[in-house]
Amino acid sequence: MAPAHPKAFVFRDTIMGRDTVSFSCHHTGHCCTDVVCLPTPWDVIRIVRQEGANPHEFLEFLKPGEIQGVTKGDPTWLKVGKERYIMALKRGKKGCHFLDKKTRYCSIYESRPILCRLYPFKLEEFRDGSFKGFSLHKDVGCPKHRDGKVDTIPLYELYLDDSIHQRDYNDLVDVFNGREYEGKAPEDFIEMFVQYVANARKK
Repeated sequence: MAPAHPKAFVFRDTIMGRDTVSFSCHHTGHCCTDVVCLPTPWDVIRIVRQEGANPHEFLEFLKPGEIQGVTKGDPTWLKVGKERYIMALKRGKKGCHFLDKKTRYCSIYESRPILCRLYPFKLEEFRDGSFKGFSLHKDVGCPKHRDGKVDTIPLYELYLDDSIHQRDYNDLVDVFNGREYEGKAPEDFIEMFVQYVANARKK
């Protein structure tokens, strides 16, 4: 008989019974004000479908000098002529485009990108690269309050989904970067991946 939750079964076996990580969000707003979110195309599609938002209004494309912590070799850099851009959720003076100005909470919490869902958790691996568990990032500004418990199985599922999405994202960027035409703009990437997803749903 197959386990009711295959991913959970594999995960529990992998981490030898470690089911939780100590953490509690106190809604300080750090992640929504100080962190630049880099969504995948699938995050964008989910926000569009569930929130009815226009991607041209909530996305921006940053140049290398406008963002820190992203290496030159990152595979998601979009090439337009001699310039490079990376797709990000748009930010204002007071934080993320989706940060509610009155409540200071995320206005698309149920639709938010996977990167937001995984923050500030850090994936831990064994020396051979196999999955070990989760801890909290040491080099981020989140206060990292430890007065709560977070189930690691949903985090692992998000990690698996994000890994698949990132591979597909890289492939889409390769296609975009291989195209050369007059008037090419980083915003064209939005139309490209929206069309890709639409075609995939027809198959």
